[in-house]
Amino acid sequence: MLMQFVVHTDVIAVKSFFIGLMGFEIGQLPADALLMLHLLGVIALLALFPVSKLLHAPGVFFSPTRNQTDNPREKRHVSAWGKKMESEN
Repeated sequence: MLMQFVVHTDVIAVKSFFIGLMGFEIGQLPADALLMLHLLGVIALLALFPVSKLLHAPGVFFSPTRNQTDNPREKRHVSAWGKKMESEN
């Protein structure tokens, strides 16, 4: 919001810089402090994401509780270690 209403970053210069990067031609990036802070934050998040817990979020869709049938009253599932504990009592 600050770059849109307060500082007014030159969007055309930023676009030409990144299009130049795609063609391996390094151009001049606008020297706005807020733009540099924003790009630093983007780079930090890109470096942090692969090792963070955000990467584990897709694992929710592969968790056993989502893949199990919902029939606990019809058929009781007892694990091997649970059977041992029940036979001891």
